[in-house]
Amino acid sequence: MSDEILQEIACPNCRNPIDIRSNHDNHILCDACGSRFILNGHICAQCGTFHQHEQKFCRQCGAPMSRLCRKCNHSNWLGDEYCQNCGSALDILELLHQQQQAKKLDTQRERAEQIKQLKQLEEESAQKRMAEFEAMEAERQAELRANQEQSHKRDMLVFGMVGVGFVAFVLLLLIWALFAG
Repeated sequence: MSDEILQEIACPNCRNPIDIRSNHDNHILCDACGSRFILNGHICAQCGTFHQHEQKFCRQCGAPMSRLCRKCNHSNWLGDEYCQNCGSALDILELLHQQQQAKKLDTQRERAEQIKQLKQLEEESAQKRMAEFEAMEAERQAELRANQEQSHKRDMLVFGMVGVGFVAFVLLLLIWALFAG
């Protein structure tokens, strides 16, 4: 088993942390208060919290504290290497795989949430840019209409002048035709 699973516990008398990696049996000595005790209970394989009484789930992190033997279906502590009922080897690699899968799922959930937040920010940014483009287009359209109105007025003025000039020319021709002939 990995040393990461069993790291330290709190002394039941003074709550001083005790590194249990150096102990090779169940007898524990607290350096702070000098208490000696036997380590009865289970340590959470996920967070290292000591549980004096058998628990289904860790009171600190909520991780499962037991697993079933595939051979006899007996419930065993998560850190046991052999079934307490039939003695069959419990697959520690499966335990590590389950822990890895749980971490992977947590990472995927975090990434999905980050992606969701990024998409929301991008959508808000896109809507803001679209509003800016629509405002620019409305301004451009208003300017275009003003230019068209101005061009139309200029065209009407030119048409009016040409019309007056044509009428004047026709009148001059008529006057000339009257005087000439």
